[in-house]
Amino acid sequence: MIDTYKKAHTFEEIDNAVRLDIPINFEHEFFTDFSDVRGDFEDKMIYRSLNVNPRTLKYNFRQNSYNKTLLFLAGMRGSGKTSELSKITSKLNHAEAFFCVTCDLDKVDDGLDKNDMEYMDILIFQLEKLVLKLRKNNIIVPSSILESMYKWYEERIKEVNKSIIREGGLEIEVEAKTPSLLSFLGLSAKLKSNLAGNKENAEKIRSIFKQNFTIFSQKFNEFIETVNLVLRKRNVAKEVLFIIDGLEKVATTEIRKKIIDEESNRIRQIKVSTIFTLPIELFALEPKLRQFSTIVPFPFVKIVERSGQKVEKAIEKFYEFVLKRVDKSLFDEKETVINAICHSGGSPRELLRIIEYAYLFSDSEATQITKSALAKAIKKLAAEYSRYISQSELDQLKLLKENNEKGKPTPFDNEWQSLLEKMTILEYNDGTYKRVHPLVEASQIYKDYVG
Repeated sequence: MIDTYKKAHTFEEIDNAVRLDIPINFEHEFFTDFSDVRGDFEDKMIYRSLNVNPRTLKYNFRQNSYNKTLLFLAGMRGSGKTSELSKITSKLNHAEAFFCVTCDLDKVDDGLDKNDMEYMDILIFQLEKLVLKLRKNNIIVPSSILESMYKWYEERIKEVNKSIIREGGLEIEVEAKTPSLLSFLGLSAKLKSNLAGNKENAEKIRSIFKQNFTIFSQKFNEFIETVNLVLRKRNVAKEVLFIIDGLEKVATTEIRKKIIDEESNRIRQIKVSTIFTLPIELFALEPKLRQFSTIVPFPFVKIVERSGQKVEKAIEKFYEFVLKRVDKSLFDEKETVINAICHSGGSPRELLRIIEYAYLFSDSEATQITKSALAKAIKKLAAEYSRYISQSELDQLKLLKENNEKGKPTPFDNEWQSLLEKMTILEYNDGTYKRVHPLVEASQIYKDYVG
């Protein structure tokens, strides 16, 4: 995280303080804990799903030696999943629990191609991140398991090279080196650069690795178990825990669905505790995923009840969230901030976007975000959020409004799923409470057609 990402004390510093593209770690001054206002969600659901005692935060590896957790943290974009995972992994990364390895698929500098990604790419990335953290912590892995993994990689790359050379391509260079964490990293980096650099080569690599996936999964699992033994012997942790974040930012819905749905049998063969963040458009896969994994919903913070009554505790928590980033002297009055919060729908990211727009729409001589600037921002965002709403979608929004006024939950169908993906509607609690995004409600087309 960049050092200049700090609280705004002058008007010109606001834009940097409300940036959307930098996730907040648990240790950062901007971090706000929304746990007590997230409705049905509680941290202990994550801990219990991982077989960790929620009180002591200890993991009993003996009781769970064959019980590895695959957990999907399912929440809408901008709900704060990354920050929440940062908090949870900070609490679990210790000698009595896990060696936490975070794999952020969204980081450009890690060399993954977000426009062309498969599960094999993610697994190679996981191994690389694990080895990097082992080296950083000076943890020595037995040479026998490294040699076995390195040799298997080498053999697969030779197969890839034969295929590439037959078609006149450039082969992947493999230097003869004594297997070590460093040499394994070098081999992994070359594989990853070819996965990201050339689509034809990437397909050949994936094809050969997938053809040999049963053996690869055995090698992967043996490597993990050996690492677990070393971690326990060194009193570093009981086991490895992977956190795979950023899947929702992979380029297309088709790629995301292929990774989670079509590759589910391969995911099940990997025996290591893992947390995936689950993108909103894959919620429809929940019945299938529950057959072999745990799904924990991570909702937006409810700031308005179905009845229309404001949830004051949640609003005050968001007010704290804003003032950690922007000094209160940079707003004309508290009500301006409260108005921005109410239009966010309970999404931290949406709230930052609203404040950013209010800053952009402020007068050139402004020294504060005013009620007038916020009104301009809301009008602009309302137009953007409602621009592509169809007539049938407006009919759905009208139904949702009527159901909420009657206190009735709205049943699921595919059209709701599409509206959730577009953030036209927002979801709370266990998914039984949906509401129209307040910025959509503020649009003229919504007012004209729905009321």
